[in-house]
Amino acid sequence: MTTMTFDQQWIMNHLALLQQPVPAAVREVLGVLVADTVAIASHARRERVGGTRVDLAMVSVLTSAQAQGCTVWGTNDRVTPADAAFLNGCAAEALDFQEVLINPRNNGHAAVVIVPALLALAEQRGIGGERLLRALWLAFAANIRLAEALGRGHRTGRAGFRTTSVVAPIAAALGAAALVSDDAEVALNSVAICASSLSAGLLSSLSPQVGSYSRDKDFAVGFAARHALQSLQLAEAGADGPRQPLTGQHGWLASFGFGTDEPQHLLGDPLQADLGSYEIKPYPACFGCQSAIRAALMLAARVPLAQIEKLRIEVNQGSASSLSTRDIGNSLAARFSLPYAVSSALVRGRSGLEDFEAQSLDDPAVQAFMQRVELRASPELTARQQATGGFPALVTLFRGGRPIDAQACEGPQDGLDAAGRQALFRAKLAALCPAPLAERLMALADDPARIGSLLFWNTP
Repeated sequence: MTTMTFDQQWIMNHLALLQQPVPAAVREVLGVLVADTVAIASHARRERVGGTRVDLAMVSVLTSAQAQGCTVWGTNDRVTPADAAFLNGCAAEALDFQEVLINPRNNGHAAVVIVPALLALAEQRGIGGERLLRALWLAFAANIRLAEALGRGHRTGRAGFRTTSVVAPIAAALGAAALVSDDAEVALNSVAICASSLSAGLLSSLSPQVGSYSRDKDFAVGFAARHALQSLQLAEAGADGPRQPLTGQHGWLASFGFGTDEPQHLLGDPLQADLGSYEIKPYPACFGCQSAIRAALMLAARVPLAQIEKLRIEVNQGSASSLSTRDIGNSLAARFSLPYAVSSALVRGRSGLEDFEAQSLDDPAVQAFMQRVELRASPELTARQQATGGFPALVTLFRGGRPIDAQACEGPQDGLDAAGRQALFRAKLAALCPAPLAERLMALADDPARIGSLLFWNTP
């Protein structure tokens, strides 16, 4: 009898979720993740944010005389499934408003790849309801195990591979296979093709040291979503790949692990994967800014601006370095700047989409306040980030050289109960979408089993 490889066991463990009822807690998370991703992408497409200004150059929009195709969120356009995955992936990334995995082994995004890929495939094949929910569950659970197995070595030192491009497409390729088939061989080949031919993306688009804040990160995510879907299409057509694409010699972990890989995490029970570790951003900025923004808003409600002569932001070492820019040349730079994001929140008493748009970046009051910001790497917060995967922050206000108030936050929803978190999410949808779409997406978040009947992908 042939021994099952480590990779095959990982696939079989996850395919077993197709036979499980979707737990209520998982349904809740999936509904929010799908609604959040569609809302962000729809807004970015309508407003032509980031790469959405040019990414249609990659595709041909179908005419009414051609096949029905799949929807480009935020438009009336229809394209092929692979093109829909690409365009919706690009748009979902453009605002940097997407979810983040909070895990001590790794962070990164997943919904921006998984949701565009699986929804395009589901729309083309007419698959909804429980099958789609289980495929999404499987993909998000697989992404957690992949991220844990990989570790952070791929983006430390001189390396700069994007976690979203390296991890999420493999999870999406497995989820896509599970959506259309129970066949473990199709699933293995989909994963093998995807992992063996990744477009891995580089972090050079986000580098304060060289002043680079370019939009190519949007395209990296779009390519990742397209790649996942096309890997499944090739596997369905009979293409195959290595039997151990993840753990074999010269495989995925060997190539991207950089000494931090721990393959045993792949065999963690998928039923125990905590989908609640995917956290939604309430503010349109990098996740490393979220806790500090929340702290600044809480302080703004307590301390008059005129009393603040200086402020100190303490975060982990990585965030203090990578989110340090004060040269706010475009909206992307603003979203990756702790000095800007926190100053804007204190001066304006809010942190919304309009605060990161081009017309707001040169606000003299915010620019002046940024000169009062001290950004400090805290050994304590660095240790906590490494232990939990979260991004805690401490913001301290000073007057006359003495502290007058301070606020620590572990995350962007500190102090909020379930009703408060839901209200924050509803406000996010309302800011991103026209009212009818926002209500449909909120209904989807409340009851993801309606994923087919709501036809949420018709989103102009």
